[in-house]
Amino acid sequence: MLAAARELAHLKVSANVINPGPIDTGWMSDDLRRDLTAQTPLGRLGRPQDTAALVSFLLSKEGGWMNGQLLFSDGGFKS
Repeated sequence: MLAAARELAHLKVSANVINPGPIDTGWMSDDLRRDLTAQTPLGRLGRPQDTAALVSFLLSKEGGWMNGQLLFSDGGFKS
């Protein structure tokens, strides 16, 4: 990621990585959903919209200064 951030900078392309943690997209069993939710301080699993909002920010003018970052968007999830 850092190499990409440096190598693509002259093209005005940023390189960031998102670690979204557990996202509830319908694939989890009820037991797994309950266990993962219990490990998340915010009391819920991520939703696709949560990740999409971060991607939208990164692609926006306001996110233009972000480059070479690993962003945890996981509600504080700890395994």
